[in-house]
Amino acid sequence: MGKPDIRRIAPKPQRLKRVRVAAYARVSTDHERQLSSIAAQVSYYSHLIHSTLGWEYAGVFIDEGVTGTSTKHRDEFHEMMGSARAGGIDIVLCKSISRLARNTVDLLETVRELRTLGVTIRFERENIDTATADGELLLTLLASFAQEESRSMSKNVKWGIRKKYATGGLHSRQPYGYKYKASDLVIVEDEAEVVKRVFTQFLVGESPEAIAEELNSEGIKPRRGKAFQGQVLRKILENETYTGTVILQQHYRPEIANAAVTVNTGELPRYLVTRSHPPIISPDQFQAVRDELTRRRQLGRGATPSARTCGLTSRIECSVCGRFYHRRTKTRRDKRYKFWWCETATKGKGNPCHAPQIRHTLLTNICADTLGWTEWDDEQALHQLKRMIAHPDGTLTIHTTTSDTPVVVNIHENRQS
Repeated sequence: MGKPDIRRIAPKPQRLKRVRVAAYARVSTDHERQLSSIAAQVSYYSHLIHSTLGWEYAGVFIDEGVTGTSTKHRDEFHEMMGSARAGGIDIVLCKSISRLARNTVDLLETVRELRTLGVTIRFERENIDTATADGELLLTLLASFAQEESRSMSKNVKWGIRKKYATGGLHSRQPYGYKYKASDLVIVEDEAEVVKRVFTQFLVGESPEAIAEELNSEGIKPRRGKAFQGQVLRKILENETYTGTVILQQHYRPEIANAAVTVNTGELPRYLVTRSHPPIISPDQFQAVRDELTRRRQLGRGATPSARTCGLTSRIECSVCGRFYHRRTKTRRDKRYKFWWCETATKGKGNPCHAPQIRHTLLTNICADTLGWTEWDDEQALHQLKRMIAHPDGTLTIHTTTSDTPVVVNIHENRQS
């Protein structure tokens, strides 16, 4: 028997496992230079992932114009995390730690969650890979430096803004009707015409909601968003900027991490600057609007009838919880009708007050009969109706300015008649 022939069996070629790779980038402002940097990063990471053997493109996630001190308002960041949780990412590439987070707590929470999901992060500038043993220690140290750098930069920016305020300089104030040209506010003519219209129509008795609805029906759009809202027009009516005057440093951000902007009630100096820029509204018209706003607030929310308010608004009270009745619309097959119901019941948590629903037409007929009118009149209701109290048994106590004795009616009896 001869010598055995021994040959090594070559292993079968392993199928290359493709690694799903994503990248994350962020800039804190919409400045053109930073947006150009973002475009370069997107191009760089897309090419890197597509050209690396064994890598599979899992997306490039970009947040533009958002701060790194919190992850709360970063939509693309949350989309990336959602993809990781769904098992769609194995590696995340990031230019630097500060691009992912300037807050140490947020950074470590993110890294640790991704690690439990089997996802690693590679930070290019710091040359850190969270897959390594010493990755988290380095991250903790470097993230602390990034957080302190962010705090220092924030202080410097705030100092510059406050020095600017002290000399009458504007900062980031670009209300509807104006735009910046160099460092000056200039009038945008078509928007200024809308502003003038809002002030004029308000003074002749229209509500901000009615004006907004009219503008929207004509296809006139705000600078941002799809449609005008009543609350936005109220801010326009209350903004002294339209008279060419500004009050600087009305708000500020406290020196606390992630603090919200708050009203300045004397914590910092405020500055009144007149003839700061061209006016759209005269001081007399602005003061007239201010006086009218005060008058309507004293009368109550329903002081000016509109598409959303009427002479009954804020005048119907629930006898059980004391909240106002709200007007709602109900659709049944092809029929639509308006009705009033206690605010507690309209919140979708049942009807603990046992408050009766009252149809709008029935309620206006009852009030017109009580006040001796031939038909309902919103404007007269503002002056003659004090308040109404709705009871669970269907009775309605009506207090008017024309009589010291309230009138009690039964809505069920009136509905039958």
